[in-house]
Amino acid sequence: MGPYKKYMEVNLRALRQNYETIRREVGVPVMAVVKGDAYGHGAKDVALALQEAGVEWFGVEFLEEAVELREAGIKGRILCLTGPVTREDCEIFIEKDVIPTIYNLDRADLLNKTAARRGVSCRVHLKFDTGLGRFGFLYEDLDRVIDGLRSFSHLIYEGAYTHFAEAFAKKPDYTLYQLSVFQRVLDKLEQSGIKVAIRHAANSVAAMDFPEARLDMVRIGSALYGITMFKNTSVRLERVARLKVKIIDVKSLPRGSYIGYGRTYKTQRDTVIGIIPVGYFEGLKVQRRNYAFTLVGLLRNIYHEIKDFLNPVPLVFMDGKPLPILGRIGMQLTAIDLTGTGAGIGDEVTVAIDPVYFRYGARLYTDSRDVQEGFLPGIEKGVM
Repeated sequence: MGPYKKYMEVNLRALRQNYETIRREVGVPVMAVVKGDAYGHGAKDVALALQEAGVEWFGVEFLEEAVELREAGIKGRILCLTGPVTREDCEIFIEKDVIPTIYNLDRADLLNKTAARRGVSCRVHLKFDTGLGRFGFLYEDLDRVIDGLRSFSHLIYEGAYTHFAEAFAKKPDYTLYQLSVFQRVLDKLEQSGIKVAIRHAANSVAAMDFPEARLDMVRIGSALYGITMFKNTSVRLERVARLKVKIIDVKSLPRGSYIGYGRTYKTQRDTVIGIIPVGYFEGLKVQRRNYAFTLVGLLRNIYHEIKDFLNPVPLVFMDGKPLPILGRIGMQLTAIDLTGTGAGIGDEVTVAIDPVYFRYGARLYTDSRDVQEGFLPGIEKGVM
């Protein structure tokens, strides 16, 4: 690895172990969600590894992602969490044996006509909006929707699902409310003669914290990769990815020296610093927090900022030991404290980032049994 190069190490053994841990915990089939390039881990390689581990269901957001999986050799069932938009989409769904999501009667009609013209039937999953406000039929419209669904003779209603808005919240009330609405939807479908074989609602957090939401299948994304935002402490998962970079410069600074933009850090002693070629461009300390559209949301973000300031989570490690970041993180450069470590130019460090942001660099897929030491529980909330 050259001095400026970096790579993401993806531990496929940890990935498969996480899947086994989750499968044993939930007791129902697990759909592996590999949307967004498997949350930045590389969808093709991740899906192939999970297929070898016995995964039969895969979830993606868009049709293009499903096609890539088929072309990579994925033989299992693929559910696309969005539906067809054009007639060409309908043709591809059928040709590639990808299951579309239906939440719009017009698109359902287009898919039905395409299937009829080809002389086939197309399996679909119905999506119901129980409170997230995005895709999905509303309960209030269910009578009209059922009338429409009955008219599509070339669609097979294999599954039905919903998606929770805040399974991660401290209070379970809204998630339980959504689940109750979904159950009412399922009851009404069955009473109308539409009985689906696969009911699913739980994402990673709900699958761990709401056993009643597991139903016939769970959709697991972030937890597969070791991101544990749920409260269930009996489930121990392992981080799947870590970024490896080399120190590209080392220098000594006297006490009282400033480091970084804005002079936000001043050395309190003679300090040895190292420079690593990674910054917020690669997602270092970039957190996927929601924008504050409410006063409560704003206060929550302020609370987290203060907490991070007073008790910063270690993000850079050498041999499992944390190396403090000094000063502001730059776009592609970051200063770290090497005092007393003996580290030099060319030595490798491990950096905790969110893989979603890692776009320019190689991935190295391993089956290492080494424990990914250094990644602390506090890293779970927002950063890699």
